[in-house]
Amino acid sequence: MGLMPFHTYLWKVASNCNINCSYCYIYSSPDSRWRLQPKLMSERVARQTARRMREHLEAHQKSDASIIFHGGEPLLGGLRHLEMLSRVISEELHGSGVRLSVGMQSNLLLFTPDIGAFMRERGMSIGVSIDGPPHINDIFRIDHQGRPTSALLENKLALLASADYRSVFSGFLCVINPNVDAVEVTEYLLSYNPPGIDFLYPLNNHDRPPEGKMGFDHAPYGDWLTRAYDCWIESGTSSRIRVFESILAMICGSTSLVESIGLNPVDIIVVETNGDVEAVDSLKSTFEGATVLGYNVFDHAFDEVASDINVRARQMGGESLCDACRSCPLLDICGGGYIPHRYSSARKFGNPSIYCADIQKVIRHMHRSLKSEFALAQGAPSHA
Repeated sequence: MGLMPFHTYLWKVASNCNINCSYCYIYSSPDSRWRLQPKLMSERVARQTARRMREHLEAHQKSDASIIFHGGEPLLGGLRHLEMLSRVISEELHGSGVRLSVGMQSNLLLFTPDIGAFMRERGMSIGVSIDGPPHINDIFRIDHQGRPTSALLENKLALLASADYRSVFSGFLCVINPNVDAVEVTEYLLSYNPPGIDFLYPLNNHDRPPEGKMGFDHAPYGDWLTRAYDCWIESGTSSRIRVFESILAMICGSTSLVESIGLNPVDIIVVETNGDVEAVDSLKSTFEGATVLGYNVFDHAFDEVASDINVRARQMGGESLCDACRSCPLLDICGGGYIPHRYSSARKFGNPSIYCADIQKVIRHMHRSLKSEFALAQGAPSHA
């Protein structure tokens, strides 16, 4: 297999966060190296990262790419930091011909009209992390004093969803809590008419089983997602839910929209605030140093990173999976699940996903639903 160039570059522009989510895969994970990072990405690191990007993209004649500002909380540096990052990217990629999309994932609490106007003018986008209505969101998404954050979040959401700034709103990222009502969460998120929603399994694994999961074959997260799926279908909304659209696409023979489903090769790379180039940061939920590759933007080109065996292993599809996954009839759709969910200290990543039963339940539910819809459309009785 030839070298696969990176398409998505996740810039860790801030290493700290202004809230303290109890499930956070960075600050509540086995990996504590964030404490050693600079609080914000400097202009020197940003400029060298953009130069390495251009070098890599031009070498592989790529016409488009994506930058995602991430953290911690990417708005901790305020408007001035955002302006610097944007200016550096524009200067370093000017004339390259690369169509570049720039967005961020944020808790939104530091969003202001000035930031919204700047992002609108630059064609940037912002996704919002939220777990549902206030009484659900405040279970885990609290500040450093243990106080709820939803009152301020709803004020910021009203601003973001207004006519002035809606064009920068890319959607919601929601971590599943199987102990709350899936329909209530889905209807609440849809009430903002977001362009998209991502429902995420918590970043747990075989060593740290998910809350509420009583054994490997128990599927409370699958139950939750099937209810959310039915609600989404029945709503008739134009809002997209990527995990569902990805499964539907693959059932119909197309490709996934998300990294955590399917066998598509992974073409995302992470740059830390100090310029270290690392593997996808969700791996920090597994063990200390799990994301370390040993590269940085000052000493290494992205081609060197892309050639690393640890990076290429994530581009090998089913070949890198355990025997149980390779023999599963749902492999082409599931793809073995998200790699952090496969981890155990005994077998490393050579396990099925801890959410295997949940994923199977969702896929089979959606397959039955799709068969029923086809049968109804053709005027035939359904035997789903």
